[in-house]
Amino acid sequence: MKKLLSYLGILQALCGGLFSSTVMAETAFSQSFETPQPSHCRYTYPEGTLPFYAYEFLGTRKMQVTQPGELGRVTIYIKNTGTAPMFSDNSGCALRPVTRLGTARYRDRESLLYTKLSDGDSGWQSPNRIKLDQARLNPGEEGSFTFWMKTPTEEGIYHEYFDVVIEGKKWLNNDFAVPFDVGKFVHENRNYLSFILESRRVTQEELIGERNIEVDISDQKMYLKIGDIVIRTFPVSTGTYRTPTPYGYTHIFQKQEVRIGSKWPYYIMPKWMHFRAGGYGIHSLPSIRYGNGSYWREALNHIGTRRSHGCIRLLPADAEFAYNFAPIGTAVWVHE
Repeated sequence: MKKLLSYLGILQALCGGLFSSTVMAETAFSQSFETPQPSHCRYTYPEGTLPFYAYEFLGTRKMQVTQPGELGRVTIYIKNTGTAPMFSDNSGCALRPVTRLGTARYRDRESLLYTKLSDGDSGWQSPNRIKLDQARLNPGEEGSFTFWMKTPTEEGIYHEYFDVVIEGKKWLNNDFAVPFDVGKFVHENRNYLSFILESRRVTQEELIGERNIEVDISDQKMYLKIGDIVIRTFPVSTGTYRTPTPYGYTHIFQKQEVRIGSKWPYYIMPKWMHFRAGGYGIHSLPSIRYGNGSYWREALNHIGTRRSHGCIRLLPADAEFAYNFAPIGTAVWVHE
């Protein structure tokens, strides 16, 4: 019995020591994160408010035209439309996620405008990140990202997409484009830039060519072009072998937001663009309204195959883009 009590005493001593060591380790661990924070790092959310991040792009301030290899200063303005504050690299708030402007379309690519300054801060945190100017940007406030750029050596419009990123948490998925003009340039058709959906250099030839549509029956592809330059490529569904889509050169002579077929089953065809007499059009996937008010939508897997009665069908988002791209008079070439 004495031996048993002796063993229990030893075990209790060991457990107590282990417990004390654990408490001390946890205390030291927690203390290591108790970094003194500036007062502006503290933020109290209004009662019932959940934190989320969002922003609105407001505009830019920059030189209208620069020369190849020239340095220029740029400021991009945003508004914090979320409920959570945004903190900069220079906030001193080590426990808060940093907000930066990141390169988009495609994300995290190195910007052709990135530069370092030998005698100061360029505003870039890295070749694909720009720092927030304000130490803290509260919900509802307007802020900015200021940086120096060095223009590339080739003339053109450098169409750059950006998006705000909360480092270590999320991209805010609200990207926007900013054009940077380098050298002498034609500006008559600057609205063409809205069809450039990625960050890249836009040449003068892309802004002076005529818009046109090419449809390759063999590949079941549509090409939206400016001159000979392809802006977008979409999969399509053209006519079957029994009801083929006519080949040849035509043009769009009528547009309707929605067209209803004149015969049963009265197809509903959004984003209609009439390109050949006889009822041939380019449009979004058709649907049918049944007597009970429900809709039938043509199967998505028909896209890329010959399934129509001669029209050229597109996915809804692609049809909307093509509709906005092609005004009346746009040339259409269908071939195999």
